[in-house]
Amino acid sequence: MNENFKTALVEAGVDVEGSIRRFCGNEGLYEKFLMKFLADDNFDKMEPAFRDNDFDTALIAAHTLKGVSANLGINRVYEIASEIVNLIRNEKYEDAKGLYNNFENAYKEIYQIIEHEQR
Repeated sequence: MNENFKTALVEAGVDVEGSIRRFCGNEGLYEKFLMKFLADDNFDKMEPAFRDNDFDTALIAAHTLKGVSANLGINRVYEIASEIVNLIRNEKYEDAKGLYNNFENAYKEIYQIIEHEQR
């Protein structure tokens, strides 16, 4: 993993070192899973789910992204996804919808950093 990529992730709030430890010190494996983050389609499901008031789909997508982001140390995405999951589970649907823009911004910031590295 090159230092510029690592620095960009850290500056975006990603716990790179903690994540590498979770991957048993295998930096290459961690980077491979970061690249797989780009292929996950759960983010693409959230906006239409919220728009259509399909909170079951929104919950599944947010819960999946919560787990993925936790494993990869993508803390800001994890924190907002956790909050969305809790709000939906507590039937506070409008509050959950209200967090979507923050979630989208956090997600896209990380997505763009990883996508830039992939090129």
